[in-house]
Amino acid sequence: MFKKSIVLISILLSGFSFSQDKIWDTFEGTRALSNHSTEMLYKRNMEFRVSHKFGDIAGDNGGLQNFYGFDNLADVRIAFEYGITDNINIGLGRSKGVNERTGVVDMFGKIRLMQQEKKGKPLNITYVSSLAFSYKEASTDSTSSNYYQTPTERLIFTNQLVISRKVSDRLSLQFNAGYHHRNLVTFNDVNGLVFTGGVIRYRFTKTVGLITEYNRVWNRSEDTEQKNPLAFGVELLTGGHNFTLVVSNHQGVNENIFLSNTTSDWLKGQWRIGFTINRRFKL
Repeated sequence: MFKKSIVLISILLSGFSFSQDKIWDTFEGTRALSNHSTEMLYKRNMEFRVSHKFGDIAGDNGGLQNFYGFDNLADVRIAFEYGITDNINIGLGRSKGVNERTGVVDMFGKIRLMQQEKKGKPLNITYVSSLAFSYKEASTDSTSSNYYQTPTERLIFTNQLVISRKVSDRLSLQFNAGYHHRNLVTFNDVNGLVFTGGVIRYRFTKTVGLITEYNRVWNRSEDTEQKNPLAFGVELLTGGHNFTLVVSNHQGVNENIFLSNTTSDWLKGQWRIGFTINRRFKL
């Protein structure tokens, strides 16, 4: 009986040691700023997210007459994310959209392939597959990117591999690479776009951090006005809620929108303030 108890305690301790060997909280949320992070929701946890972008701070559409963008709404997204297991998450959202891609419903699936450990696995790796569908009335202009003739032409897909490492308690780094596809584009654009991106997160205190996020599209058509999305954010952790203040050149708040619909130029004052607030629940 004594030997059996020793064996049982050893098994429990070994399991506890194994779980403690994993690295947690590389990022505070399932998103870095607008794009996904490698973080996952635990099983039966739900996260409610609201993301909001205002108008241009400066330039032709900014300045005092538009109260530096606060009088205008660039985009807003309301979404729910859910942990089916600790390693499988799903999400559903709705956003206003930008340019000709408006009235957008999006959904995604996210799978953890590797989790960083103190001794062993050096990285966090997740795979994210998402799609978006624009339900707004089609344009009657045949040269427009929303001149939809079939429901499938309204679809946009993004698949990406996201890799991160928690370098220290304060510093986290992330790299992502993927493929973004729009079923319908204008005659001078490209349906499929290859992109890479990176995130740097630095925590000054336990409740305040700074995040930089950048994505680059490599095979964009030279005939379009599209720009690479760049954003800076201040992260404020309040316990029950996480609040992130963002400054970016992109209006969209979902990867299916901002990767191919960013046309704003920093040098022309076409950058804006936004915010994200999220709240988690245990179901």
